[in-house]
Amino acid sequence: MGAVFAAAYTLFLITVIIYGFAGSGPLFLREMERFAPAERTGLPEAEYPGMAEHIAAYLTGRKESFQYVFSGPAGESLACFHDYEAAHMEDCRNLIRLDGAVCLGSLGAAAAAAVLLFRRRKRGLAEARRGARDALLAIGLIAAGMLIWAAADFEGLFVTFHRIAFSNELWLLDPRTDLLIRLMPEGMFMDLGLRGLTAFAAGMTPLAGMMMIRRRRNQ
Repeated sequence: MGAVFAAAYTLFLITVIIYGFAGSGPLFLREMERFAPAERTGLPEAEYPGMAEHIAAYLTGRKESFQYVFSGPAGESLACFHDYEAAHMEDCRNLIRLDGAVCLGSLGAAAAAAVLLFRRRKRGLAEARRGARDALLAIGLIAAGMLIWAAADFEGLFVTFHRIAFSNELWLLDPRTDLLIRLMPEGMFMDLGLRGLTAFAAGMTPLAGMMMIRRRRNQ
């Protein structure tokens, strides 16, 4: 049961971070201002706050259409995205919906496992510690492998993730013609990945704490 708790907690942590990032307009705004300035994208800087909130709202189901329209210099309406860009973002939104469902399911599983472990008292604590140890070891090995891969060939990792996550090639966008890829360049995803790893490491401290308590008692 300790392994179930550790696995469910870990899965909950990963999915809640992803969902939190996807739904954060301020985070998208900071990332776009840093990695996709207006002179590169062609989108007026004044539209950045609205665009950032629009993307976050769409991904988390608060908006139905991904198309973003703003007024041009002569008051004309300008649409930002091609149909295939919107179709790709619909695929992304479906993944975020799945992420949200997994997040709730893993939270429920972690809570149920925690209750069962608590009822077992000392035996349950021992199981929880073993589960925490095994989870931290497995995550450490996976994280080390991913970091090495990212450092050696981030583009390869990026492409592999997209080929696994999507059943089509709509994600293969051209920065010369497609605003979406200019707004979300590779550097942005690298930075979001590092932010996610930092948040994940902080969230794993309760499992590490279980092991530290045991060590102190054994000293």
